[in-house]
Amino acid sequence: MSDILNADLLKKVDRRSLLENGYLIIRDLIDSDMIETMRSSIKPMVERRKAEATRNRKAGEPPGGAWATSPQPRLKFDEDYDDKTVNAISFCLQEETLGVSRALLDDSDVSVTYMACICNPEYDNGPAKWHRDTSPPKAAPLGGMLQNYIDYGPAYLQWNIPLYDDNVLWVVPGSHFRTNTEAEDRQLAEDPTVALPNSVPVELKAGDGVVYVHLMLHWGSNYSLTKRRTVHLGYRRFGGDAMSMVHWRHWEPGLIGDLPPGPREQFEGFDRLYRDELDGFETIFRAMIEKQEPAFIDALGRLHPGKEGRISTLALLSKVAVKVKVHKDSNGETIPWFNEGDMVAFGNRFTISEADQLCNRFAQLDRRLRRPTPQQIGGFQGTDTNYEMNDLPAGFGVEDFVASWE
Repeated sequence: MSDILNADLLKKVDRRSLLENGYLIIRDLIDSDMIETMRSSIKPMVERRKAEATRNRKAGEPPGGAWATSPQPRLKFDEDYDDKTVNAISFCLQEETLGVSRALLDDSDVSVTYMACICNPEYDNGPAKWHRDTSPPKAAPLGGMLQNYIDYGPAYLQWNIPLYDDNVLWVVPGSHFRTNTEAEDRQLAEDPTVALPNSVPVELKAGDGVVYVHLMLHWGSNYSLTKRRTVHLGYRRFGGDAMSMVHWRHWEPGLIGDLPPGPREQFEGFDRLYRDELDGFETIFRAMIEKQEPAFIDALGRLHPGKEGRISTLALLSKVAVKVKVHKDSNGETIPWFNEGDMVAFGNRFTISEADQLCNRFAQLDRRLRRPTPQQIGGFQGTDTNYEMNDLPAGFGVEDFVASWE
């Protein structure tokens, strides 16, 4: 996909370095004019978000509401923009962001999933906890996802692009190839807010960018009062030999109609990719409900063409099936997920009875993905869980999964 980048930018896009280290720093990704343009757009969005937080503050919160209590307050461009600041969304579609992501993901069918700006807190919060951007109750076990990365390359990438100098992010290079070491687990259990062995700071000047694999160990080293306006983006690939382990989007389709023509057309294309994938999910689920093994194998093969790693995709789909059932049991009420609109619409495709049958088909896999008692989360997002963090079920493949349908 290198033909989509200009020659100067192409020289900076070292895909091999990203694959080997798990992150890539691109110096002078955006020029001073773009830095000033983005600063100017983000300033009124911050003011509006602060005012909204003040209006909606809950009992016990300070006058500034949620913004004042967050260690890492954020804007969401798709929620906070207006006609004068829509260029913040356009920024997520340009050569330096979407174009580079396409080159690194080695695919033209790439969509933006997340568009935000990380800001400094209103009090000195200090360090966060080391983590990988995954949570066992919502995703496949880490080991399976990492193996998909090794076998098929990245299908999702995250960005930090600071508009002011930023050295908050630290990473453990190479941790995107493996689960935690014993030394890392000991340190995370003892104190997850200090530097891990072999970790390094990602020191960025305004206008630099770092793109990284979300499954690597990383750390917000110091959420201080130092001014921070760091654009934080996510991009995922569709197609390829393995389904992306990050399949959701953080923007609602209703955004599209309010955009100007150029961005609108691009987001219409992104929306088609997501809707086509959900159609594929439905085909798989209906084949399972009806116990149609050939149709199931065919549909799973289209979603995840590679012969290895399909059980990770099924593990992720099992979590989607649970959300479908939660939606049906909630009588249409809002359900907690990464994109409520998509999940509600998808859940509406199934009856209550079908949702029950679907969860029954996943029951054996779900049991095998759990431990008897909750385990303490170390280096993951979320709270303690009895879902297995690292390992897929031993000796349990797609054929075993089909044979387990209840």
